[in-house]
Amino acid sequence: MDTINRYRTRASSALINIGMVGTFSSGKSFLVSALQGKLDYAPVRGEDGMSSDRYLGLLYSSGRATTVCPASVQPVDDSSGVDASGRGFLRVSFADQPSQWHDIGNSPDQRKLAAYTSSDEQAAAESRSAEHLGRTLAEVEVLISGPEMPAKLYDLPGTESPHALHDVIAERAWQDSDCFVFVTQATRTLSQPDLDLINKLHEHHVRAMGKKVLWVMTGIDRAATIDYRDRAEWQETLARNDAYLRESLHGVDGVDKFIGRGFIPVSAAWEARGRWLRAQGDEGDRLGGENLIARSGMHALRDELRDLIAAGTGRRHLSTVAHEAKMVLVPHHRALVEYLDSARLPLERLATEREDLAERALHLKTAIDALREQLESALRAHLRNVRHSFRGLAGHLREVLADEVDGVDLTKEKEVARLDALKERVLQQWVAHEENGPGRVWGRGYREFTNGVLATVRAAVDETWRVDIKSVGASRVDLDEIMVEPSPRHRTEGADMISTISGWTGISTPVATAVAALATGTPAITGLAAPALVTVLATAIYWVRTRGERRQSSRDLLREEWVDDLKTVADQYCESYLLAAGARGTVLIDRAVELLSQRRDELSLKIIVVESRLAAPGNLDLSETIARLEPLCRKGESLLAELTGFIE
Repeated sequence: MDTINRYRTRASSALINIGMVGTFSSGKSFLVSALQGKLDYAPVRGEDGMSSDRYLGLLYSSGRATTVCPASVQPVDDSSGVDASGRGFLRVSFADQPSQWHDIGNSPDQRKLAAYTSSDEQAAAESRSAEHLGRTLAEVEVLISGPEMPAKLYDLPGTESPHALHDVIAERAWQDSDCFVFVTQATRTLSQPDLDLINKLHEHHVRAMGKKVLWVMTGIDRAATIDYRDRAEWQETLARNDAYLRESLHGVDGVDKFIGRGFIPVSAAWEARGRWLRAQGDEGDRLGGENLIARSGMHALRDELRDLIAAGTGRRHLSTVAHEAKMVLVPHHRALVEYLDSARLPLERLATEREDLAERALHLKTAIDALREQLESALRAHLRNVRHSFRGLAGHLREVLADEVDGVDLTKEKEVARLDALKERVLQQWVAHEENGPGRVWGRGYREFTNGVLATVRAAVDETWRVDIKSVGASRVDLDEIMVEPSPRHRTEGADMISTISGWTGISTPVATAVAALATGTPAITGLAAPALVTVLATAIYWVRTRGERRQSSRDLLREEWVDDLKTVADQYCESYLLAAGARGTVLIDRAVELLSQRRDELSLKIIVVESRLAAPGNLDLSETIARLEPLCRKGESLLAELTGFIE
């Protein structure tokens, strides 16, 4: 029931998942509160009689102390069992027990909020509970009611965290996000750290088939001084940021779709102050408040997000949740069907059924033992075809890029980045060649391999069902089940991938873990087409393999070496592609073994039920059990059909 409630909460409270990204102190935490209408303005009068501004939000925000770990703000309904009113219900988890939540409470004061959601060490020492002192936070979550937006917002760390667990949690949030909001401050223009994050966003945008990015420049209230041209300072920053964005991504395929309208200027502070003024009751205050709210630009940002919801982003989220829920329910439904079938058996057939079950279980064990070797042999054959499709790549790279490098100063980072981007595009164009490119070859091979895995599993499972009950819907393995990530107990490739990637020079464990997680098929990305996914993985693996390999030398020698290295580039990209494709295929094999193992466990359970009935005094009357199970099985079949209707 807890699992079902978790899926119900996800489906009802987060029609869209928004990843808030930006460098440190970019204003993400402040904006998260404002987007959900949970940012309050509370002026404070000092001893000198002067009034100062104070803003109360869901997460602590300031120009100095930044978010200490990944945080999320999630809407919940009345059935959640927590008081999510006001500024929400705060709970946290710690690195030593990341799966265990600790309740902090409803609408915590600013000091306690800083103690748990920021890197303010003094606040932590003074306001954390005694049992929480000295412990590293893993994740922070705020549950809210009555949100402005039907969205779950992820406030992600600005750069790589010193804690590997934070990177894992943040990477999961990146995959779960339906769209992103990139946040920067109006008091400064974009710089290299911003560009690094923008490049990461673009890579994710490409591999996620065009996942939307909204660009937000916040804090325009702090850059509202008018210059000699009667323009506010933030307007100049806005123009420079838009230009920087387009110049940095010049020549990149699909850049217009990625950038969209460019930066949306907003002031969460103006909106919060405007709402406070509007509530004062005085006509002048009311008009002043309306003016500030209009100038804040927050309505434009929310309109953009609502357009995403209307366009079906929320539907994709529901599809993901429905798919996960279905995969959880299917084995339980099958077990109920098996138990019901055993309970219905006439007493005189029990002994015969036990022998039949034992024979079917033995047959399945034999099939499991032979399955992996059979499927691995088929996978190797497909990978040989993919390797053959990379022939000629080195020559093609030289032909296309040799002229481009002439006259380029490879000691300049910007020039190197431009050439690397061009090289990557040439590689991806080779992969995507319409006829004989690796993407097309692997796409055909992957579909054939997937169908072969499905047919093999279906044949093995069907042999374990009696003819008279094969019509039951639960007996049929479908494609969705094959495409689910195998559980850690049955996954064989993950540890090998991490070990292999970690062995490459200069690659951190968090990066290796992230690449390995992608290659082994995390649930959030299993919906991607296999050729596109493998291309992304190959690019990621190739990037971390070659990072930092550029040698220091004279400009002419650097250009000569750069061209000479193109054969190595082609070889490494080919090997990376094959590694990613092999990992992707191995995920299917692992899942096939897991499905047959689950079916073996179901048979074992059924044997136990039959033997229990045989051993029971007077062979127990199970009519009451049958009466309870029949409606449950019908309900399960109906629920699975409904979930299938949500899956895109």
